[in-house]
Amino acid sequence: MKAFFREFKEMAEPRTDETQQEQERYTPASFEKRAAAWMGVVYMLMLLFILNFTLFTGGRELPGTFPLFLIPVCVTLAVVVVHRLKSGALPGGRAGGVLALIGCAAGTVLGLALGVPALIAAFGG
Repeated sequence: MKAFFREFKEMAEPRTDETQQEQERYTPASFEKRAAAWMGVVYMLMLLFILNFTLFTGGRELPGTFPLFLIPVCVTLAVVVVHRLKSGALPGGRAGGVLALIGCAAGTVLGLALGVPALIAAFGG
């Protein structure tokens, strides 16, 4: 019986050489991947709000609020473009970066201009 517990204890303890190899292989995610993950969190919260609103108001919908879904992707793309402009790793160069930032700003303004009035109207304001 003692032999069984000794073997079990040895199996439960990690070996030092395996632990060191795992620590050496760890590479943190890139800035773009972290930004995309935060964008995913924002989309999840937006969908959670819409579903809960529909459930708790007896099936009422939020018509015309779809343009609000442009905002997270435009903001995330703008953040990534600014980061790449600062690091000098943007494939389109400075001109392509400025053009992308103008497109992101236009998408954000368009999303807000079309989505917020529809959201206020849906709330009865």
